[in-house]
Amino acid sequence: MPDFSLFHLIRPWALLLILPAIILYWLYKKQPATQDGWSALIDQHLLSWLMPHSSKSKGIKYLPSMLLTFWVITCLSLAGPTWKKTPQPVFSSNSTQVILLDLSLSMDSDDIKPSRLERAKFKIKDYLKLHNEGLTGLVVYAGDGFILSPLTSDKDTIENLLDALSTKIMPLLGSRPELGFKKAIELLDNTGLAQGNIIWFTDGADPDSLKSISDQLDGTPYQLSILAIGTEDGAPIQLTEEQGFLRDNRGNIVIPKLNYDRLSTFAKANNAILTPVTVDDSDVKLFISATDNTSTKNSEKDNKFADDWFDLGYWLILPLLPLVLYSFRHRALLGSLCVFSFCSILMQPAQANPLEDFFLNEDQRGRKLIDEEDYSEAYNTFQDPRWKALSAYRMGSYDSSSDILENIPEGQQTADDLYNQGNALALNGQLDKAIESYNEALKLEPDHQDAQYNKDIVESLKQEQDKEKQQNQNEQGESEEQKQDQQDSQQENSQQESDQQEQDPRQQQQSEKEQQQQQKPELTEQELRDQFEEEEKDQEMEQWLRQLSDDPGGLLRRKMYREYQRRGHKQQVEKNW
Repeated sequence: MPDFSLFHLIRPWALLLILPAIILYWLYKKQPATQDGWSALIDQHLLSWLMPHSSKSKGIKYLPSMLLTFWVITCLSLAGPTWKKTPQPVFSSNSTQVILLDLSLSMDSDDIKPSRLERAKFKIKDYLKLHNEGLTGLVVYAGDGFILSPLTSDKDTIENLLDALSTKIMPLLGSRPELGFKKAIELLDNTGLAQGNIIWFTDGADPDSLKSISDQLDGTPYQLSILAIGTEDGAPIQLTEEQGFLRDNRGNIVIPKLNYDRLSTFAKANNAILTPVTVDDSDVKLFISATDNTSTKNSEKDNKFADDWFDLGYWLILPLLPLVLYSFRHRALLGSLCVFSFCSILMQPAQANPLEDFFLNEDQRGRKLIDEEDYSEAYNTFQDPRWKALSAYRMGSYDSSSDILENIPEGQQTADDLYNQGNALALNGQLDKAIESYNEALKLEPDHQDAQYNKDIVESLKQEQDKEKQQNQNEQGESEEQKQDQQDSQQENSQQESDQQEQDPRQQQQSEKEQQQQQKPELTEQELRDQFEEEEKDQEMEQWLRQLSDDPGGLLRRKMYREYQRRGHKQQVEKNW
């Protein structure tokens, strides 16, 4: 039994096309019937006998009404009346990949210019540009493995992280790729998908590590791709200009070499894709093809469907058939044009129409403005508080964004609302309130990795600010002591000058002038110093706030070091490269 309560029009703007037809019909009916001017001279009851073709023109009398009816029904059909849903297959990219990057000291070798690590970062950026679908995570390792970015569809986040990566940010030296694979597999397992990809950027591993990795991959549905970076000749590892090259325990210069045959044997045993680094993007495209194949398998296994409204407008063709047949009898050409016009309308693809906004509500129009990056107009259009807060955030009004999210009723606030509020507060400089918002978000959703990640960054910023305040207070105290000493010395000088005044008035006047000349530049210099300190504080504050999104290496180093301390176990490292 059809549910007519669901009746609506898919394309309601098509009804506006009826208005021109009604206006034309009204103008036509308003004109007097002239019949070549004879009706003004001859009575109607005689005109039909005197005009030989008048009988053939009787059908034309109803032609305007037929055209109007034809046009109205056509517009109704084009509007897409429906009350019925039909399942439609949903095609979405299920590609999920974790980028595993080697950050051991051997990646600083420059046998691949500018260095192995820099070339790996270039290749990762190329991969992200050429493959912008699905979810991507980032895991790094040296003596231990760390998740730098959870799975996200925002590729810009990972690109920003890459710029800050270096071998010097790792809390523990060494090369333990099996610990990095442990974190990568953990990320993929949490997605619940049947397939996934691990893309490993490395310059090699020892046999024990490769055996451990094989054991971890055994029985998992994940596809492994390996980009081997380095040469068989190798190159020494430059530490600093003072320290020179890295040396082993015997004092010999360490020259890490790429053992491609060992990686090839490992890849064949695990059905992995292995390719050396190339000067073009053929290596990256090979990984993308493997990722796309995995995504296709996921889509075939999911078989997801979504309900879509079924257009029933084609049933209105049936009332048009008698009109078309009648028009063929009297005006064959007219009937052909009508049929052709109607068919062309139905076969034309759907296109954007400027009248569409007339039938959208405020939130729908606001989302369209968001897509057009007109955030100010979107802010004034939205009624939904979450979308309104997003508009304020996008146009840089962080205080308005946080206020809107704070005014959401307490029972209706989600962890994402509190997380977004924390971001707005942090960018507005209210770090304490931002940390409170992140804590509230973690109470509602303890596994909210983004909230925990940003909370760690903001806490680091807060600690740096506290240190700066303490240093400024110490400097201010020293400055006050210096001022007191200057005042004491000035009083002593004044006393001496007063003694000299009794002896020589001219000498007194000259000393007063010299004192004034000395005091003026001191006061001006102090004012300039205070002004410079204020400007420097503002610049430092702005730089720290920028680090919230850019995430420099120092913050990453502290974040991984705290994570390493929380784990509590100490890794035994035989070699530190």
